[in-house]
Amino acid sequence: MALRALAILLILGFAVSSSVAWAISDKELLNNPEQILTLLTDEAIAFEDVPNPHWRADACIACHLDNKKNNEMPPLRSTDYNGLCGNCHDPSLVAEYIHAVGIEPPDEFLDRMPEDFMKALERSDGVLTCIVCHDLPLQCDKDSFQQAEINPLFFRGGPYSVRTDLCFNCHDPEDYERYNPHDQVTDEGELDTEQCFFCHNVTPNRASARSIKDVTFNVAEDLVKLCTGCHPYRPHPGGSWFGATGNKEGGGPNHIKVPPEKIRKRLEMMLAKSGTIMPQEPETGSIFCATCHNPHERGVQFMKKADVGADGYKRLRRGKFEICLVCHEM
Repeated sequence: MALRALAILLILGFAVSSSVAWAISDKELLNNPEQILTLLTDEAIAFEDVPNPHWRADACIACHLDNKKNNEMPPLRSTDYNGLCGNCHDPSLVAEYIHAVGIEPPDEFLDRMPEDFMKALERSDGVLTCIVCHDLPLQCDKDSFQQAEINPLFFRGGPYSVRTDLCFNCHDPEDYERYNPHDQVTDEGELDTEQCFFCHNVTPNRASARSIKDVTFNVAEDLVKLCTGCHPYRPHPGGSWFGATGNKEGGGPNHIKVPPEKIRKRLEMMLAKSGTIMPQEPETGSIFCATCHNPHERGVQFMKKADVGADGYKRLRRGKFEICLVCHEM
C-alpha cells in the first residue's frame, strides 16, 4: 500500500517528504483539490489530512484559479458548483449532506424563496446547487470571518436560531409539523375521537370512566411504551437529580417502577387529601409517565380532578415543585 501511495503522489506531481514518503502539505492539497477524493480512495491520505478551505484567507486557491487580489474575486476553477464542492465533499454521499442537488424546485418553492436564494438559483441555471443554501462568498471575505462562530456552515440568510429555519425558505413548515397525539379537541370544541386510538384500542366512554381501570390500551402492559416513541428519555427525570437523590443505579432516578410501600402509602394519602388523580398501571401498580403527566387535552375528561394538569406546565398533574411532594417528604 505504501509503494502504491508513493507512486500516486509522484504521478500527480506532489512533493515527497524525506521522512514520510507520502506526506502532503495543506498547500499542495489546496492547489490540487480535484485529486483529493482519489487520494482518499487510494488511502494516500486520511480524512483528517484534508484541509478545510472555508473561513481561511490563504485558501482561495481551493476554489479559485488564483488568490484574491485588490478585492477582486478571481475566476472559479469551474462553473460546475456541485462539482467544485465535490472535490472535497463526495457527491455520492448526498444523503449525508441533507439535500439533493441538480433538480429544479417546483413553483410552490419558488414562490417562497427570498430574493438572494433566487439569485443563487439563477446562477445555477435554475437547478439546486450547493450555493443556493450556502453563501460561499461570505466565508471568503475577511470582514465576515467573525461570523464563523455563529454561522459556521455559512448558511444563506443565517445565522438561524433553529437549523430547520433555513429549510423553510423554500419548504412550507406546515408540511413538516410533528404529529401531536395530545391535540385531541378540534377548533370547534369537539372531541377528535381518532386521536384516542393512538393510546386506546377502544374509544373510552367519558361519561362512565372513573379510573384507569375503566379504559383499555393498545399495549397489554408497560404503558410507558405509549410515550417513549416520541419521548425517548429514560430514566426520567435525569441530569443533576442523580446527586440530589443519591440514586445508586446511575443515570438519574428511575421513577418507572412499582413504588415501595412507604411511597405508595404517602401517594394514596396525598391523593385522597388533594382530590388529585395520579393513575398507576392497572396490571402492575407501577408508576408510569401518565402518573405525573396528564396526556389529555383540557376538556377531554369529564371528571374535574382528572382534567387537572391538562395544558399546564409539562402537563404535570400538580405544580412543578408540588408534584414531587406527593410521593416524597421534604
